[in-house]
Amino acid sequence: MGRLRIKKKEAITPFRETLAYRMLLATGSIVVFLIALFFAINAMSTDNTIVSIASAAVGIAAILAVSYNLNHMRDVRIPQRTLKRMKRR
Repeated sequence: MGRLRIKKKEAITPFRETLAYRMLLATGSIVVFLIALFFAINAMSTDNTIVSIASAAVGIAAILAVSYNLNHMRDVRIPQRTLKRMKRR
């Protein structure tokens, strides 16, 4: 029976630096945009100017958040083990 090798554990990546975190933020921003769009359309049909302007501003902020998160998605850390698995396939 040979000597057992102890595997080195890979450094744990904080969740805020993962791809899943950025995807969650982007998905949440898309949901906020759709809700703001719904409120803006309803406010325009009832001639409620203040609500339509506010929901349009929230919609613009949500679109900016989506673009920001999608832009920073290429900066995330991918573990070495995952990269090796992807190369094998």
